[in-house]
Amino acid sequence: MKTFKKHPIMIGTLLLSGSGLICRGLGFFYRLFISRSFGEEAMGLFQLISPIIMMAYSLTCAGMQTAISHFVASAYKKENQSLCQKYLFTGSLFSFLLSLIYSFLIYGQAETISLLLLKERRCTPLLKIIAFSFPLSTLHGCLNGYYYGKKQAILPSFTQIMEQLVRTGSVITLYYYFLERGKNPTISLTCIGMVLGEAASFFLTLFFYLKNDYRKNSPIHSSSSVFPMISFSLPLTFNRVMVNILRSLESISLPQALKLFGYSASASLSIYGVFTGMALSLVLFPSTFTNSAAVLLLPAISEAAVENNRDKIRSIFYKTIKISLIPGLFFTFLFFFFGRFLGNLLFHSMLAGLFLQWLAFICPFLYLHTTLSGILNGLKKSGHTLFIDISCLLLRLFFIMKVVPSYGIQGYLISLIIGEIYCFLLCLYFLRKYL
Repeated sequence: MKTFKKHPIMIGTLLLSGSGLICRGLGFFYRLFISRSFGEEAMGLFQLISPIIMMAYSLTCAGMQTAISHFVASAYKKENQSLCQKYLFTGSLFSFLLSLIYSFLIYGQAETISLLLLKERRCTPLLKIIAFSFPLSTLHGCLNGYYYGKKQAILPSFTQIMEQLVRTGSVITLYYYFLERGKNPTISLTCIGMVLGEAASFFLTLFFYLKNDYRKNSPIHSSSSVFPMISFSLPLTFNRVMVNILRSLESISLPQALKLFGYSASASLSIYGVFTGMALSLVLFPSTFTNSAAVLLLPAISEAAVENNRDKIRSIFYKTIKISLIPGLFFTFLFFFFGRFLGNLLFHSMLAGLFLQWLAFICPFLYLHTTLSGILNGLKKSGHTLFIDISCLLLRLFFIMKVVPSYGIQGYLISLIIGEIYCFLLCLYFLRKYL
């Protein structure tokens, strides 16, 4: 207990990282099952709707989750549980209303979005199913923000594992259920699994909150907390939304650019599925630790900034460099020298192995970019992170439009390497006074 109180960031990071590694392990098994059961093209089809999912989180939850974490951290430090509860209720209500609007929009306009935006009619049933998950994931995210603000990462870690278990287990169960009855399982089962996973994690988190944290007689709502939370979350939300608009353009444009290079529609979707669903997911696997650190850095950096404690900020900065650079260099070596072996072993795909070798070079810069962005957000420099992310995505979009049609997927791989180096150097520049 003393160790936890003395090093809450490190312990919380280890908890989130441990759960993240378990979830990534389950996720790999899940992706292997999808690729072998539904095929590479179906995986590419599922990846096409990922921008819609990311936009839901960015628009309805991401900024408010950070706001809840920030305000709860301040109130919790003063041992004011009623104020913590008020911040959670206010932020959750606002985000939930946004998520309902977004869900109705996606469900009602699923076919239009599939045809005009995603350029693939087969995405329509996937969007209709996935729309039901957005309110659940939004409320779950707000509750997680509450626990992150209190530096209590145990429950978010546990529910993260629960979500992945329910998602993976339900898809596998439904797949064999349909096969036994002579029906053809489709990739839509993955969307059903996502809805069930989000429902399980939300209701489990809500149960523990009501049992352990909720105080019935506390004043849980006050208009005085609405505007400060919204004003804090809006820049972060705008940042996320702008970034995801560009990421959506990137995801939609890449298969189209591969067609211009000479691939068929089916081959383009398959290459896109192998790259994003297999190779890139493996490269992102180690980022579980750095992502967890970035989430938990925000309250600590916010506290140090309020206290104007530059030494503490500098200390956190150097620790961040260490916990990001060491695994980054290790996995660069691993993926470069053993990428083809891992691609064949895990995915039975030589193409995935080739992608892994190229992507090996982004590991140190990718992991450093994640955690250094967390520090910038904690210092309330969200405008800097917005500039970094948007300029990097514009660079990658330029490569997709101008380079990929001539050089194929290799042109996009080069853009990823250049983009992550660029982001890392900009983060260092904006944090130079702490060097």
